[in-house]
Amino acid sequence: MTLALHTLAVLAVVLLVARPARRAAVLAGQPPVIGEITLGLVVVPLLTMAAGSDVVDTLLPADVTDHLHTLGLAGLALYLTGVGHSARPPRDEVSPRSYGWLLAGSLLPGLLAGVLLAVWVHWRDVPGERGTAPTAALLLLLAAAFAVTAVPVLARILTDRGLVNTTPGRLSLLVAVGIDALTWLVLTAALATAAGGGGRLVRAVAVIVGGVVAAVLLRRLLVRAGVGRFCARRPVAAVLLLGALAVGAALATERAGLTAIFGAVLVGLAVPRDGAQGPRTKAVGTVERYGLLLVPVFFVTTGLQMSTHGPDGFSWLTLALVLLLATAAKLGGGYAGARAAGLTTGTALRFGVLMNTRGLTEIAVLQAGLSAGILSSGLFLSLVLMALVTTAATGPLLSYADHRHPHPGIPTRPAFEELSHDDA
Repeated sequence: MTLALHTLAVLAVVLLVARPARRAAVLAGQPPVIGEITLGLVVVPLLTMAAGSDVVDTLLPADVTDHLHTLGLAGLALYLTGVGHSARPPRDEVSPRSYGWLLAGSLLPGLLAGVLLAVWVHWRDVPGERGTAPTAALLLLLAAAFAVTAVPVLARILTDRGLVNTTPGRLSLLVAVGIDALTWLVLTAALATAAGGGGRLVRAVAVIVGGVVAAVLLRRLLVRAGVGRFCARRPVAAVLLLGALAVGAALATERAGLTAIFGAVLVGLAVPRDGAQGPRTKAVGTVERYGLLLVPVFFVTTGLQMSTHGPDGFSWLTLALVLLLATAAKLGGGYAGARAAGLTTGTALRFGVLMNTRGLTEIAVLQAGLSAGILSSGLFLSLVLMALVTTAATGPLLSYADHRHPHPGIPTRPAFEELSHDDA
């Protein structure tokens, strides 16, 4: 079997199996994306137990999963371009000062929580609970891990619950993108400290600055009337060009040492809005729909690539502290920042809940720390469990917020429940 046929066969199986995984998540009261994440995390261990590692290596060789992950990453880039385009709030919805409060409340407590956990681990000095890297690297890594919010999972939850065009939805995604870029810098600093070099950090800063400048220049180009006429006359060409631009920007930022999410969302933010039926908005909507078809591949294959190390140095006491710090930092900090920004109690609560979503972005950060020797496998496991628990809690907490603080612009029934009933 050739590599292309093998990849297509696995792709078909992934898309087929992802459907019942999404349905199972909905039946459990969770967004469908939780089913996709769980599927990716458990399929390799289950296959290994059932058939052995040799069979797994034959069915899922590294080159096949790498190709699938690239396809999933392309789909994620297309999808986030549309979500980023929709997420830009009206100018009267949030001022720069209010955005500063939102960002500070969602970022600073998370950084502090990571520092506190590093102090805890250093103070306990339990053999095997920390890695072999310097303490400064551990402090930076944990600060990034507690501050991060998972943009891909957050975007899917916003779509599933019909929150993309609401105030908490737009603001949470914009703040999450900003946090993602900043925490990636902190992660890069942690890895550079562990490796004894700072060149990676300088490059990451340059990528962020260059990306923002490129997005501003792109917006000035796309706002011209001639671009709108081109999109109206040649919609297929407009979709293809926009899709290529989004995927190219995502791959460029990832290969430059940052995250692909940053490039894709910048492209979406750069495209001007021209009304629901405008040619530019239609092109973005088409790109988003095609990307959504491949997003399950990203979540499943990212889960496949996650490590399954044993829990050396695992501590239940540390796990409890991790869960407490994580929830207090993101949910509590996000709520406090939103209230300081002048948002209502219900909107602030929803915002805090959404910022507590960590998902696979968190696990990717932890995987990097484990590979660099900063984390022990036991501390890695505690933080992975925290990522899964906080992400799974997003749906129930949003339902609680909808019940306690109903809002006419926010659906009380999640969209994924309606889709599930339609499928049935």
